[in-house]
Amino acid sequence: MNRRLAVAAGALLALGLTACAGGATEADRSAWSGWFTEVSSAGSGNSVGAQLTDSSAASATRIDFADPTTFTSVELRCIGSDRAAFTLTYTGEDTTLTLSQDIVCHGGDLLTPIAVPPQVGPLTAFAAAASSAEAEGYWVATLQP
Repeated sequence: MNRRLAVAAGALLALGLTACAGGATEADRSAWSGWFTEVSSAGSGNSVGAQLTDSSAASATRIDFADPTTFTSVELRCIGSDRAAFTLTYTGEDTTLTLSQDIVCHGGDLLTPIAVPPQVGPLTAFAAAASSAEAEGYWVATLQP
């Protein structure tokens, strides 16, 4: 009886570990894609985003502004991975500044916005890239007036 119980417990443990190691499902990926479309569309043309990659050399997504525009902060969000490493490039009329920011994704929830560096002044362009160790999910960076 004890041997059967031990074998059953071992089988349940192995099954549980296999389920955890399975990773993201197609349903997860579909939900993340829907989140990305909704969040990036809500940015009123002031958002950039893409799929997360596993490389810190992820290609940047850029927006240019016809007229220099003042923004106070940028909201960084991600979904599908635990953490994301962002590279943010702020371009003003006379200055370009590139900064890095690591965040915890929190399932795509809003986080505390990050101040746009005031020394750049009104922006003529903004670019961002993001990567994660899991290389799963999406990211969005939205500039706030």
